[in-house]
Amino acid sequence: MLTPIDLNFHKTPSMFATVFRAFLGRRSKFNAENSIPKITAVQNGIVPDKKQLARFNRVCQIENYSKFPLIFPLTYIYPLVQVILARKEAPLSLFVVLNSRMQIIQHRHIGLNEKLDVYCELDHYRILEKGMEVDIRSTIKIDKETVWENTLSFYYRGKFGAPDASFTPPQFEPIADAPEVARWFLPGNIGYSFAGISGDGNPIHYLSPYARLMGFKRDFAQPMLVLAGSLERLLQDSSEKSFCLDIAFKGPVYYENNVTLKSAFASGIKRFDIYEEGNPRPCICGTFKTCL
Repeated sequence: MLTPIDLNFHKTPSMFATVFRAFLGRRSKFNAENSIPKITAVQNGIVPDKKQLARFNRVCQIENYSKFPLIFPLTYIYPLVQVILARKEAPLSLFVVLNSRMQIIQHRHIGLNEKLDVYCELDHYRILEKGMEVDIRSTIKIDKETVWENTLSFYYRGKFGAPDASFTPPQFEPIADAPEVARWFLPGNIGYSFAGISGDGNPIHYLSPYARLMGFKRDFAQPMLVLAGSLERLLQDSSEKSFCLDIAFKGPVYYENNVTLKSAFASGIKRFDIYEEGNPRPCICGTFKTCL
């Protein structure tokens, strides 16, 4: 059994230090017959930064400053997630991983003046037909009460062996004919700024040459950036204190393009898709529902 790795932080890890550490410890091969150690990262006593919140809202084109945007707590989780993925014990390099899915369960609103304890854990991977996925599960607690839970799935492309036949990814019913809820322009030159705000420092989001090297036509927006603006438009009048959000990231949303949001409602569930102009397929699919 491999020795667990426990990482404790008294302040938010530096994005630049994480990227540098990932560069030094990058791996290009992974043997699926090997296991990976359980890696945890913890940061306690986080005090929400209202200046960071204001920058987040400005970049994501969010106008309501009176409370946390629905996915803003990810900005406290993502720096720890990046540290875990940057470890040499992780399956492969941080520079070749893509966020494939996400689930959020919010149990109650988080106050702007509450202290947060964040815990993240990676201890499992699964082989897929065309790659491999790892899940990082995270919780946010306030005074030992769990108020927010999150699972981020990350995808590595490649051939790693026989796929896990027991795994079936979540499926989303097509809503191609659903009405358009909103349309807006996603500007360029915001990826680097949002990397510092969100903790998602992958250079694929702000360095075009690197993105092209990785097989994309240019740099593209962090999923968190696109999703935050979309949820603000989708749920403008929402007052739910607890909710469940399931997301599948299907493809990139490039800067300097119009973004379209479509949505349909049935059986208490808001089903929505996010499109980039010129792409007939949704780039992000999701469901939103109230949790009892």
